[in-house]
Amino acid sequence: MEKMFYSLGNETEQVEFKKNTGELKETATLNKHDSGDRYFGVKNNGDVIGKEFIEKTTREVSQAIGSHLRPVIYPEIKKDII
Repeated sequence: MEKMFYSLGNETEQVEFKKNTGELKETATLNKHDSGDRYFGVKNNGDVIGKEFIEKTTREVSQAIGSHLRPVIYPEIKKDII
């Protein structure tokens, strides 16, 4: 069972929530505003459930974002610890 820590509110055109990194390619955040934030370990309704990140995961996320977007961007990845 997933434990909810708190809620981040609602998704917007510039904020996306993903339960896990398997949903990495499903995004529209940068399409309209040229910037945006994506949070992993968060349900679509904004409930924070957490996600364990290891260095390999962080690198994979960065590479996947960089390889799927044109023009190329260089994402800033931050880990928030709850």
